[in-house]
Amino acid sequence: MRFWLLMLGGLLIWAAHFLGLYLLSSASDVARDDAGAWNGAGLVFSVICLLVIAGLIWRGVFSLRMKPTDATSAFGLRLAVAGGLLGGIGVVFQTLVLLAPV
Repeated sequence: MRFWLLMLGGLLIWAAHFLGLYLLSSASDVARDDAGAWNGAGLVFSVICLLVIAGLIWRGVFSLRMKPTDATSAFGLRLAVAGGLLGGIGVVFQTLVLLAPV
């Protein structure tokens, strides 16, 4: 089960990031006078998500360099790295909205 979490971790973090930014933007709409603070919270949340994804990618690359013995593990680790890269790109593009001038 832990291997599945590593394998799909980047995509799961990307999904959690989407949900978190959606909730933060909803809270920002409710508290209209304090939208800047909510954007700051969204940026901090995005940086945390990117750091977690970077850690997952690093772990996958490090494990691949240890030369896994079976083909299934090697495939799963490659999938973890690819999913982490895709999730990182998704998090960056979702965060660009917070950086746009109002």
